[in-house]
Amino acid sequence: MYRGEKLIGFTGLILCLTVFSACMMPIIRLEDQPPMALESAIRSLTHNLMIQVKNDMGLEDLLPVRENTLVIIDPFVDTYNNEIPRSSRKIENIMIVETAENFKSIDLDRMTSVNLPKADYVMNGTIRLESYQPPETAKAEVCYRVCASVVNLSTNIIVAHSEVRISDKDLDYRPIPIQEDSPMYPQDKILKSSAAIASGSVGMQADRNYYESLEAISILTEAETAYENADYEAALNLLQQAAARPDGQMMKTYAGLYSTYRKLERMEMAEEAFAKLLSVSVEKNKLMTVKFLFAVNAVDFWKDPDLKSQYQMWLRQIGRYFAKSPDCLRIVGHCSKTGTEKYNDKLSLERAIRIQELMKSEFPDIIARSKAEGRGFRETIKGIGTDDERDAVDRRVEFFVTECYPSDPVEKPKR
Repeated sequence: MYRGEKLIGFTGLILCLTVFSACMMPIIRLEDQPPMALESAIRSLTHNLMIQVKNDMGLEDLLPVRENTLVIIDPFVDTYNNEIPRSSRKIENIMIVETAENFKSIDLDRMTSVNLPKADYVMNGTIRLESYQPPETAKAEVCYRVCASVVNLSTNIIVAHSEVRISDKDLDYRPIPIQEDSPMYPQDKILKSSAAIASGSVGMQADRNYYESLEAISILTEAETAYENADYEAALNLLQQAAARPDGQMMKTYAGLYSTYRKLERMEMAEEAFAKLLSVSVEKNKLMTVKFLFAVNAVDFWKDPDLKSQYQMWLRQIGRYFAKSPDCLRIVGHCSKTGTEKYNDKLSLERAIRIQELMKSEFPDIIARSKAEGRGFRETIKGIGTDDERDAVDRRVEFFVTECYPSDPVEKPKR
């Protein structure tokens, strides 16, 4: 039980005060705000959120003797690929400082399994790149948009929401280390629920499934921190705890185990973790988005011996899994939004066919039970064309699990 579940006294009067004070708050539309420097933007975001939290606290904030209200942060994720950018850590630190300096009755901290039972509120947030049109210029600019919501754990209702744009061009948008080393982009429904909560409106009921998984999520957050600090044994212990829980059966858990076993040079265990990651992804999502990195304008993999070794194992495990499965596959290649449409259609298809060919040894009837497709840049997720880590997800290869039907001939690239 979270501490927030015990704090339901004075409900009627608190509600009246909350509604009254909320009506007194000026509504600031994001459309009216230009992008700001990172620190100014996040301090503004935090201040707005904490005022709304104080409103929700109502009479409790006026009691002369009481414990500080605890708000815990579920690390902010990229809206599009569900990974945590490294800049999320800097955002958390700015928020914690702003809260400590200006809201003495509120403690803000990153979520852990230790502070979760004491928490009154949880904060969810997202970061994404988007196009911004300054009113004084004709040319659109790329900026970052940060959205955050706070949920009262006693009611599962969103009680605070705020958004800002960030003008900084050099945010560290690489994923945190454990996710940078992951073989797949996470597709867990729980992560998508967190992102939906972050963009939700005040008064909305948050997804109960997400909150029922908070204990597993808090353990995984601790594992991510241990991995960042190169304490791989501690990370492994935490990930094994998560894997032993029913609510820990997530891609995020087994991707973390894969990366941690590799760091500990336990390669057989890493391969077992990948097999479990593959199984969870297929059974729960019917989709895998694998991080194959290709050489520029080529169908060959990036010339990195360690990556090539990993790719061989990934393809071996994927091939073995589907050789034993009754399902069929669509293998879909994608490109980022640079170059001509015709060129990218051809290149993405050739890459998908290359993956198909590399799986033949483990999956002999792959040609009959799969179809290679090239989508070029027609299905970009970010579509910003920066050709760096910020739009890496646009250069992905996806495996869609389908039922087997009499299929059309495999699509061939146009020469």
